[in-house]
Amino acid sequence: MAASIQFHEFCAIPTLPGFSIVRKDVANDGSLLFLFAETSGTKSLFETYKRGIGEFPRTRTEVPARLCLVRTTSETSQTIELPSLNLTFPHVDIFPDGRVLVAGPRCAWRGEGDFDLNGAIIQPETGTTTRILLGDGISSAQIDGLGRIWVGYFDEGVFGNFGWGGMNGAAPVGAAGLVCFSDSGEKLWEFPERSARAISDCYALNVSGTDATVFYYTDFPICTIGEGYKLTFRKTNLAGCNALAVSETEALLSGKYNDPPDAAYRGKLTPHELSDIKRLRMIMPDGSVRSEGQLTARGNSFYHFDAEKVCCLSLD
Repeated sequence: MAASIQFHEFCAIPTLPGFSIVRKDVANDGSLLFLFAETSGTKSLFETYKRGIGEFPRTRTEVPARLCLVRTTSETSQTIELPSLNLTFPHVDIFPDGRVLVAGPRCAWRGEGDFDLNGAIIQPETGTTTRILLGDGISSAQIDGLGRIWVGYFDEGVFGNFGWGGMNGAAPVGAAGLVCFSDSGEKLWEFPERSARAISDCYALNVSGTDATVFYYTDFPICTIGEGYKLTFRKTNLAGCNALAVSETEALLSGKYNDPPDAAYRGKLTPHELSDIKRLRMIMPDGSVRSEGQLTARGNSFYHFDAEKVCCLSLD
């Protein structure tokens, strides 16, 4: 029988009259971020359309949606009113100085100088919003302790879609698979895309402090980008995990392809590999095994979100 690791209850899911939660995330400092949209406009944030045999998300809404952010710790809660935005399927994070990032994962290129600016940086005190280009195919967007924006991309963001790439489109912004941006949208650094260890699909990104750690296809190593953008690669025998928590000495990953939702893998971070990997069962506070719900990782912790509460477990 697999060993287990247990969640503890962290806080209740907040509510706002007239608003619905459209995104749940975790900030660099461990606070929880709940992005709300006015309920009447929520459906427009998640609209899709059919093209050929495929179904694709819309990159922007026709009418901007009214948004609000609730930032919660185990002891306090802060409500931040945001301006209306037209970004679909939004991600959210917060800068060290309190500014808010809302990012839409899809971004269309229609021609020279005509593309979606899918990052919105908001000054809560004034409502001032700056729009920047973060590129199409975003799998994760997280802000570090220096205020840099780290963006991981799935395969469509790497190889191109929605007008990016091909013979007539602009080069995909996320062709490297992982890009570090300034808060003005300038590319500060990107993963070495032409190396033998190039990223085809960023499955998991964890930005903690000033470091970023990724787990990615095709060979599924764990790579940490440290001070001066120094890369440290560690080989694993895992594949398909989409949540990654890291401490100084260990890593915890969610289940592999086709694993049940309670599966996790814990191993030791040695200079060149993740060693002594053990499969664990994730157990909820009441003793039941983890089932449905959102699983998110940040820093050394996993967070489980269900309809009513948030639970957390951390590496020692």
